[in-house]
Parts: sequence; C-alpha cells; structure tokens
Amino acid sequence: MKILHDGDHGGDDFVATLFALGRPDLFDVQGVVTCHGNTSVEQAGRNACACLELAGRPEIPVHVGASTAMGMCRSQGDDAFGGNGLGGVEMPPAAKQPEAEAASEWLKRQLSGASSPATLCVTGPLTNIANLLGEHPECRSGIERIVVMGGCLGPLGPFQRFGNITPHAEFNFFMDPEAANYVLECGVPVTLLPMDATHQLVLTEDRKRAALSRWHGASGERLIRMLSSVESLDHQKFELPGAVIHDLHVFAYLATPELYQTFECGLRVVTDPKADKGGRLLICGDRPPVTVVGGILSPDRVFEEMVTAISNSLR
Repeated sequence: MKILHDGDHGGDDFVATLFALGRPDLFDVQGVVTCHGNTSVEQAGRNACACLELAGRPEIPVHVGASTAMGMCRSQGDDAFGGNGLGGVEMPPAAKQPEAEAASEWLKRQLSGASSPATLCVTGPLTNIANLLGEHPECRSGIERIVVMGGCLGPLGPFQRFGNITPHAEFNFFMDPEAANYVLECGVPVTLLPMDATHQLVLTEDRKRAALSRWHGASGERLIRMLSSVESLDHQKFELPGAVIHDLHVFAYLATPELYQTFECGLRVVTDPKADKGGRLLICGDRPPVTVVGGILSPDRVFEEMVTAISNSLR
C-alpha cells in the first residue's frame, strides 16, 4: 500500500509513523509531510526526521507544510505535548533534515498523474490536504483514499464531552475546522477514526510494562514517556486510567480492519471560529457518505499489533 503520511508530529504521530515503518510487508511509506498543530510546523519536521532516523529509514523524505489553518490565524494548539511536541522527551540529534521543497509541491508531484494511487494517512489538522484538493483538483485521481484521525461524535466519559481540547471539539478538527469540513465532503473516499474509537485503547500501567518488555533500551523508554505525557489531561477530562493512544489507529486499521467496527454516514464540522462549538463533528444526512470507525472489537489485539510493529521498527 503506497502511503503518504501527513501529521503534526507530536508524540502520537511519531509513534504512528513507527507503526507504519514496522510493517514493510503492508506499507510503502513514500514520505512524510508536516502540519501545524501539536507544535510548530518546523519542529514537527524535525521530529519526523528524528523518527525516520530512529527507525533506520533516513532515505524517506520529510516536507514541511502549512503553518496556519485555512482562513485563520490559529497556528498552535494546547501545548499538551509540550514545546517540542514530544512531551519534553529529547531525542538524539538527527543528521537528517527536512527537504527544501514545500509539502504542497511535493504532494502535487506525487499525486498528479501517478501510475498508482496513494493512501493519504492524516494524523494532524487537515490543512495540507484541503489546500491540495482545492488548488489542484487533478490530484484527486492519484488518491486511493484518505484515512483520518479526528473528530468525536461522543459524548464520552463521565463529563459527557465531545472533544479533548474543548468540551465540544477534538484537537485536529478544532485546529482547522474549515479544512476538516472540506475534506469530509470532498468526494474522495474518506475513512474517519474519531475519538469514539480511539478512546478504547488506553496506555495503562500494565500496557506500559508489556511494551517496555519488548521495546528495549532508551528508545523504548522515550516512546512510553512521549505517549504518557498526556495522561494527566486524559484523566482530568475523561477519568481514564492512562493516556489515550490516538494516531496509530490510522495504520492499525489499515493493517487489521477486521479488528474495527465501521458504519457509513454523512458528516459536517462546525466551522465558525467564534462559535462555542467550533470544530464540533456532526452527522449530516445530505453529505457524501464517510466510512466511520465506530469502535475497536479487540483493543488488546490492536495493542499487540502496535507493540509488534514498533518493535520491528526499532531493530
């Protein structure tokens, strides 16, 4: 499966990239593009380079993308993953650097007239993809489908929340609601993994120990610290016993679709940045159908897939 990974490369995107690289039998990762979100787009680019170097895949290119949302000045999120996007975890300095070519140009070259279509895997705000589809409609024929982590149909947890950055919005959709709304109705096949599904896999203390038993050395400890850096927020907002593992489900779903439940419906996003519910995901019957992943049939099996794939990428 030809993969282009678009993320805001905080700790959860970092681990998602490692998952994809750990399954070369399934995924041919052509490149990584970065977006504003968890950290600055430039820092996200450096984080992606560190990830590829850690996995021994420095030949895969990294291209820096959009630094701000469509029609908005919002450029950075709630600092959940700290200033460096990795929960304060310092990775060894990477020799690899992002390419000079902007993400928009690279994506256009990859998708225009491509001999075989690619799957776009998006684990951050959808700014890069919305801009690409709007400005270069000829790229649509080069896209097999777009698989997105974002949104929340909710309500979730004891406080009945519909999001993690606000009570009404999930982070990626809140950071660029216009882009999310555009992609959901773009007509290209879209699969959405909202928080309703991702909240079913939590990094509990038992799972940390299980992962560390196979992710040996300093690298494994760093990954656990990255993922754990948001656990206090997830406990405060949802009373969960650990941090939610969000982004890697984009690749876990593609690798093991039989472990997930899906349904089809039209969706829209509240785009008014001044609205209290800006970024809220809503079911909308007159929109093109989107494949929505509503749940995980076996969180333990998905966790095992995660541990195995990342173990492979750390060898």
